[in-house]
Amino acid sequence: MRATTSKIVKDSIRRFFYLGDMTIAKYILNTHGDLFKQDLEKIRSSVRYYRGKNGKEKLSHLANKEFVLPPSTKLSMPKSWNKKVHNYHLTSGLWLILSDVHVPFHEIKPLEAAIQAGQVEKVDGIFLNGDFQDCASVSYWPQRKRDFNAEVEQVVDMLDFLRQEFPKIPIVYKPGNHEYRLPRYYMSKAPELIDNPIASMETVLGLEERGIDFLDYFQKVMAGKLPILHGHEIRFISRQVNPARGLFLKAKTFAACSHCHTASEHNAKDLHDKLLTTWSFACLCDLHPDYNPFGNDWGWGFGLVNIEKNGDFEVINRRVLSSGKVV
Repeated sequence: MRATTSKIVKDSIRRFFYLGDMTIAKYILNTHGDLFKQDLEKIRSSVRYYRGKNGKEKLSHLANKEFVLPPSTKLSMPKSWNKKVHNYHLTSGLWLILSDVHVPFHEIKPLEAAIQAGQVEKVDGIFLNGDFQDCASVSYWPQRKRDFNAEVEQVVDMLDFLRQEFPKIPIVYKPGNHEYRLPRYYMSKAPELIDNPIASMETVLGLEERGIDFLDYFQKVMAGKLPILHGHEIRFISRQVNPARGLFLKAKTFAACSHCHTASEHNAKDLHDKLLTTWSFACLCDLHPDYNPFGNDWGWGFGLVNIEKNGDFEVINRRVLSSGKVV
């Protein structure tokens, strides 16, 4: 009888080596309980014996240590899946900030005004602060027309036009929530493409060949000491007064953002009388899209940010009137 019960215990441990002692004991109780007089604790003790868990003395008398687990080793903390994204620093000089162009739903008049202003000011660089491409064709929102290739052609033509107008200065492209539609589309429709460099946005648009730096998604940009965000990276920016105030309530420091399609400024001081100003930049796209034709406070505009070598900065937040005049 003892040989039979011993074999049952050993076979069960061998079959379910990855299970705990009590779990194995309950299995034996359910399958061979009569042989063990329905005594769960007795079965558990037998399982622990053959696993070498009933003390050093009994372990020393155990002839076959086949089921004795090796002594535990010191475990290290598992690696984090968090992705480290480093800040991108714009070089010192005067930068033209173009936000929310939403090609192919861009507006020519304010774009021309912004480009002419950049040329007059002899800017040292152009920063495309998100949603330059609309990516309507890969959106999960219903669209009357879906033609991603045609969109890409429009975006490429616009980038080439910018390079033509500013042939020698750096152009930095930060993706916004609309550019993020492409990797999100991959994740839901074709996950095998999500990490394929051939299918990435910068490859699709040929940005490296055009001498345009494409930043990482959700990468904070520093204009000297000024953080610049697209805006979707800070959830739920309040517009109750204006987006700049909503940004301040989230950032609690000086900062600038796009995404809200509205030019605004908010000034506050901390306890040390330090002035903390936040800005939101206006857009350069259709002000009356199908999904929000009349119930918005959007406006056209662009920004100029002068970055000094010591990190100090000056922000000039420009609006463009319907006539094309810059104010």
